[in-house]
Amino acid sequence: MLAKKLLAKHVTQTTAVTMLGTTAVLAFLFVLFAYIGELKSLKEGYGAWQAFLYVMWEAPRNLNQILPISALIGAVLGLGSLASSSELIVMRAAGVSLWRIVSWVMRPALLLVLLSFSISQWVIPYTNEKAQTVKSQSRAASLGEVRGYWTREGHRFVYIDYANAQGQLNRVDIINFNQEYRLQSLSRAEQGHFVKDGEWTLKGISELDLLPNGAAKMKQFAAQKLDLALQPRFVHMVTVDPEDLAPSDLVVFMRYMDEYSQVPKSYQLAFWKKVGAPFSLLALTLIACSFVFGPLRQKSMGFRLVIALFIGLTIYYLQDFLGYASLVYSPSPAWFVFVPIILMYGVGGYLIYRAR
Repeated sequence: MLAKKLLAKHVTQTTAVTMLGTTAVLAFLFVLFAYIGELKSLKEGYGAWQAFLYVMWEAPRNLNQILPISALIGAVLGLGSLASSSELIVMRAAGVSLWRIVSWVMRPALLLVLLSFSISQWVIPYTNEKAQTVKSQSRAASLGEVRGYWTREGHRFVYIDYANAQGQLNRVDIINFNQEYRLQSLSRAEQGHFVKDGEWTLKGISELDLLPNGAAKMKQFAAQKLDLALQPRFVHMVTVDPEDLAPSDLVVFMRYMDEYSQVPKSYQLAFWKKVGAPFSLLALTLIACSFVFGPLRQKSMGFRLVIALFIGLTIYYLQDFLGYASLVYSPSPAWFVFVPIILMYGVGGYLIYRAR
């Protein structure tokens, strides 16, 4: 029992060091190349120092994206070093099963899962706001504003030229269609303000009604109520890339949008990506274990590293492509997010089963 505890500690520490080391190296390279690329955007008021600040504030987002690949490469390097020194052979000869060794490798991967969740929930929403502030040279108050926002509720389309977190609207255009999606009326309000959940008041309204005989009739209203799902506290959320929102914010915002209107697929995709990220990271760790114990056990460390990097990047770009494809070809983005993950578990499990 003591021997197994020592082996578990040794394997866990070895893979943890290689995973964290790989994460640090990849994060440094991402920052370096991102800064070099950002230097092309220098202009008056946005110099080299501002570009450096922007890249550093963006670093947590990039770090979160590379964690699955770090787990893959780190597991390959960690187990590969144990295989090169014949330690894995000794463990197997001592009766330690492959699945037990895989479970030891999964422990540091779980730490990366916790790190990924923490970054997504508490770090990225804050650092991305800071990055956008540096990029746009705007005041923090402007982060609570939205310009040029379109929303659809049933057969009605609403365009808001300006809204802020205090519940003020400027220039609101409303386009109403009938059940056959034939244009019924066009309205424009000069101003508006928030009343309560789902209800706004518009002022200075001009409405053009299209009559069945083809004629048009113009109306003027001093004030009019508008049922609109947008809440002042959610104004900022519609200006942010859904993938940059915290998981808890995504859940609250999607529930709210589902209550009053249809939830945009981009938010569904971002939500399911965040749900699938831990499973993806663990699946890539399983793939790494299957490589070392399976087809790559006789190969050199350099060859394993190249194959791991190739497989990791391929899976990363495939998941990214399928995610955006799901916005068009799938009723729910969850299908396209989890199908590659399930396939990774299947391939990794099969290769380890064959290596038993």
